[in-house]
Amino acid sequence: MTFKDKLVRQKDGSYILKSKSKKAKKEGVCIECGENGLARDLMYQYNTEDMLMVRNHIENHLFMHPKHKSVTPEWCGTCKTFKRYLVKIV
Repeated sequence: MTFKDKLVRQKDGSYILKSKSKKAKKEGVCIECGENGLARDLMYQYNTEDMLMVRNHIENHLFMHPKHKSVTPEWCGTCKTFKRYLVKIV
């Protein structure tokens, strides 16, 4: 009998998340940022829809916060996933 969840049973009987197992580390975890695109939805720099969402968020943020000078999205250098926004305040 198998379950359709995100748990993996270890040899000692305990359970951990699939994304935290050694097998997942081999399957797609970025070495630089530690993100796993197989485990959850991520935003990528090369995806047009994701870039439009980031640009719209930056535009809305600068409109709503006039004292913020600039907003820069930070991307992982290896897998190009979105990490965070860097905000410069006047």
